[in-house]
Amino acid sequence: MKKQSKLILAFLVGFPLVFLTSCGGDVHVEEAIEDVVEEVEEGNQTYYRIPSPDEMFGFIKESGLAFNGELLNPIQNAVNYSDPKMQALNFGVYSADLAYTAAYEEFNETTKYFATIQKMSESIGLSSAFDKTLIERAQANLDNADSLVEITNTSYFAVVDYLEQNEQGDKLGLIASAGWLETIYVVVNTTNYATDKTAVDRLADQKLALDNLLDYLEEYKDNQDVAELLGWFNELETVFASLPEEEDSGSGISFKKKESGKMVLGGGSSISISEEQFNAIRDKVNEIRNNIVKVEA
Repeated sequence: MKKQSKLILAFLVGFPLVFLTSCGGDVHVEEAIEDVVEEVEEGNQTYYRIPSPDEMFGFIKESGLAFNGELLNPIQNAVNYSDPKMQALNFGVYSADLAYTAAYEEFNETTKYFATIQKMSESIGLSSAFDKTLIERAQANLDNADSLVEITNTSYFAVVDYLEQNEQGDKLGLIASAGWLETIYVVVNTTNYATDKTAVDRLADQKLALDNLLDYLEEYKDNQDVAELLGWFNELETVFASLPEEEDSGSGISFKKKESGKMVLGGGSSISISEEQFNAIRDKVNEIRNNIVKVEA
């Protein structure tokens, strides 16, 4: 049987990352996660857990970080991405920007970015993920913050599910990687190391998400576009690798990957980060992000 690899964000849509890592001794949540792990092992599948954009942006808003529209990739750039790789990468970037504007209730911007990714979906073969009902819901809820967040979530997971179902893991790797990077780009460029400790700690935790993302990309490294992206992300991993990681004796919940390659339930990890390391991560993230969004003259 061919081994399958999937992004676990599509499987655990009902369990936001913030809830998983902070709810402690909730027996029902832990039992549900154990059921997931058993299904992963029995189904001969490996799931790689990374946070979706709405999880990260919901968290940073609650942390008190201000919205900065200047960090968004301008929608005017979209028409300049004609290469399939750049289209997929910037579809991921714009999807993250959409989630960012929705989380901060920037309704006008949310409308523009939703229209942008809807149009881009046609050129990269994802129009089937945006059905008429979803579009009509978006148009009818432009002034409803909760509904807009839900709609942006639905559109993101619809894309993930469509690519998984159609065995386009290489394209999904490009989109999800760029979306994740865009969330990190926003975090590092709105966070003050000295005063925003919660956000800094959350950034450090992304070391684990990056490890999972790299493992997923490795499955598709025969694709030239994925291989190039993997090279960029390996450079970022080198910077993250300097962050010390210790097992947390608390009741946090996380996924660990055993040597066998199976994902298993384990205790949380505590990762610390110095100001020098924070700055190094920011510089590398900015460099990679520029490679993704740049428009050739």
